[in-house]
Amino acid sequence: MAEHTILGGKVHVYKRGRSRYWQCATYLAGKNRRVSTKQEGLAQAKDFAEDWYLELRGKNNRGELKGEKTFKQAAEQFLREYEVVTEGLRHPDYIEGHQRRLLLHLLPFFGDKCLSEITPGLVQEYRIFRLDPQNKPLQKPFKQAFRQFEKEYGFRSNHRTDREAEIRLETVKKHIVPFFDDTIVSAITSDAIDQYKKHRIKEIDKDTALAITVVDGELGAFGEMLRWMKQRSKSPSKSTMLHETVTLRQVIKTAIRQGWLEHLPDFSPPYRKVEKISRRAWFAPEEYKTLYEASRARAQKNKGNGRQWACEQLHDYILFMANTGLRPDEANNLEFRDVEIVEDEATDETILLISVRGKRGVGYCKSMTNAVRPFERLRDRLRPAAGDPSADDNSDGVGLQEQHKWQKPQPTDLVFPADHKKQFNAILAENDLKFDREGSRRTAYSLRHTYICFRLLEGADIYQIAKNCRTSVEMIEKFYAAHIATTLDASAINVRRPKKSSKQPNAEEAGL
Repeated sequence: MAEHTILGGKVHVYKRGRSRYWQCATYLAGKNRRVSTKQEGLAQAKDFAEDWYLELRGKNNRGELKGEKTFKQAAEQFLREYEVVTEGLRHPDYIEGHQRRLLLHLLPFFGDKCLSEITPGLVQEYRIFRLDPQNKPLQKPFKQAFRQFEKEYGFRSNHRTDREAEIRLETVKKHIVPFFDDTIVSAITSDAIDQYKKHRIKEIDKDTALAITVVDGELGAFGEMLRWMKQRSKSPSKSTMLHETVTLRQVIKTAIRQGWLEHLPDFSPPYRKVEKISRRAWFAPEEYKTLYEASRARAQKNKGNGRQWACEQLHDYILFMANTGLRPDEANNLEFRDVEIVEDEATDETILLISVRGKRGVGYCKSMTNAVRPFERLRDRLRPAAGDPSADDNSDGVGLQEQHKWQKPQPTDLVFPADHKKQFNAILAENDLKFDREGSRRTAYSLRHTYICFRLLEGADIYQIAKNCRTSVEMIEKFYAAHIATTLDASAINVRRPKKSSKQPNAEEAGL
């Protein structure tokens, strides 16, 4: 490793083995500090290091340089311990969500801040920054949007090294930024990208095949940057902001456990108002009938082609979900060995006894009798072998037996091995069922809400519904029962106090 010193040995300028940039480091205010100069020449790197050191000295003299831990260090500690401590208790996607929120949003804003500087006021500034329309990259000139991209994302990802991210960033900075310069990002069309491609191929002036390979790599980085800018320009939803606040709070709690901070600041948003309790999107009886009749017609229409299996699976999925109340993730984890057809002693009906594994751990569910026949069809229906693309919603129209290998489901097979999201949304759109009258979007989760509402309409006990759906009575009362008219007892509400008679009894009535 090449190394030099300046300013009487107070600053070290060095280059790591495989890096093309010089680094500089110093010890100041009880802490080792280092930074990349982003310079390839030694003379320029020394100039940068000298300016950097003098700036640090000035901050230290003004009391602005603190020797405490930063948010970035607390975030690294949180990620290091969270995945280990919660192993098996949290879904990998949930852990990845924390990593993604830190990498894309929280670290670019809070990363260099000392922990004591993260106050409720700074958190409010973060909310304004995320919601401010002026921060949308699509409305900025490309060179300004690129600077925002470099600061907030810069191709940093869990799936690539810092060196790989650095190379992609330098490629964009060297070739793409000068070409588009002051062009508004939203005005960059496919024609403009084709012009850039022709310009670069001509500029490389080498073998055409090699030039195309190089330019395709540049356009891959460019495409990733444009996708980020498009996503960043969307106003974050209320739930997105809530999740980011949860991640921020978890990092600060980690700092408190490590003794780096004394107390947890108040991160609750100001100016909050009491929100209306909105019901969950569900299918009214007439709408539910429209839905399952449409799915049945779709299955009959595609009988004999490559879509038959997927359409029949979706039809049974709708009936099964609306008669069991399972969450979509619970249904996705369901295996045939988890479902048993039994005779219920209390009702004298044939029902399903389901061992459910989901967000609440392991629980049990007793279905409606209308779920039995769909399950029997699912159990008896031949299905594509594992890994066969015909299980997808995008399967083609080739004859069933000609292209795919079919087999009978095994006890350890998933009841619903395919994702029916596209097909389900297509049926909702075709029948104008995607949104309810309140404007709430319907998804597969709405089938669970439909099950709960149907049980309430029939007068089922709220406590028993909560137990069967693995939720709380409070949730049932708050999001479902308050919107079902049959939960109101008119005989108990419309009570009238008996009127007192104002007539005075005569002598005969009084027995005198």
